[in-house]
Parts: sequence; C-alpha cells; structure tokens
Amino acid sequence: MLAVFGLGIVLLVAGILIKHWYIEEIAALFMAMGLVAGMVAGQGPSRIAINFVAGARDFIGVAFVIACGRAILIVAQDAKILDTMLYSASSFISVFPRIVTAQMMFLTQCVINFFVHSGTAQAALTMPIMAPLSDLVHITRQTTVFAYQLCEFVNPILPTSAVTMGVLGMARIPWDKWARWFLPLMLILVGLSLLLLIPPVLTNWGPF
Repeated sequence: MLAVFGLGIVLLVAGILIKHWYIEEIAALFMAMGLVAGMVAGQGPSRIAINFVAGARDFIGVAFVIACGRAILIVAQDAKILDTMLYSASSFISVFPRIVTAQMMFLTQCVINFFVHSGTAQAALTMPIMAPLSDLVHITRQTTVFAYQLCEFVNPILPTSAVTMGVLGMARIPWDKWARWFLPLMLILVGLSLLLLIPPVLTNWGPF
C-alpha cells in the first residue's frame, strides 16, 4: 500500500509538470489510488465501497461549503459584478496620493481575492486594469505586481476558499473558531504588507 501511495505521488508530480493536470485528472488519480490500495489490502469491491462511503461522509459538509463558494464566484462573474467592482476601485484609487496608491491596490486585490482565489485567474482579471493605472499614477508595474502578490496573506481566513474550508473540515475546526485565532496574525501581516509597499514607491522600484 505504501508502494501504491508512493507511485501515485510520483505520477501526480509528473502529470502536473508534464501533462499540466488539473482538478479532474488529479481526482481521477486519487480515485484509482484508492481502488488499487483497497485491492492490495485484500478487500473486495463491496468492502472498498463501504470504506469509501465511510470516508466520504466527513466531507459532505465541506463539499457544500466549497460549492457555495463556487456559486458566489459564478454569480459575481456572470453578472459582471467583479468587473464593476474593479472599475470602481480603479477610479477610486487614482485620486489618492502616490505613496498611498500601492497600498490601495493591495487592499483592492484583497477584496477581489475573496471572490477569485486562483492566482492566475486573479492576475488575468485585475492586471489589465491595474498595470495601466500604475503608469497613470507614476508607480512602477513591479510595485503593482508586488501588491498583488501580498494579497495572498488573507487567503487562510477566507470562507470562500475551497482550500481553507476543505482543510478546516478535515481537521474538524469550525471556521469561526479558526477566524478568531487567525485574525490577529492576519492583521499583523496586512499591516506589514502596507509598510512593505512604501519603499518600492519611494524608490521607483523596477528593473535595474
């Protein structure tokens, strides 16, 4: 069984790096690993199915939470809510002093991150607006990208994050309990991010 698990991890890494696997392929791989592991353990089809149902029982609540988070994203995208929010935010950001602009970009990215957790999708959504905006307010595009990267600090507390809610569900930790514990640390990280964005603006940080 350990050999099956080890081989599955090797296939997982190879599939992601070479074949660019995503959720569907990874789910199929883990399903196959479970079936093969059950057969190696000497279990019949009925016993494998019973064990699968018993294991999946704990994930039902998590699956509903993840589905609700996904529904929020679909509604926000199809109704063009995110586009409206982003356009309004860009107009709002442009009126601030130059040294505050990067910090406002960071806070805007944190709000967008509530709806879009994929780094690639968030970059594709926000950078076509944020990059030209950085030129207009005279800060470097590298600073804008830095503000976008720092917004990942808020991911562990977002109830719409499938990763966060999935992990909390497996650990049997209520989100409100986790949020109360993590909130002070998140506020420290947000404050640190705001401070870290000041030097790039003052020094016109960019390629040498």
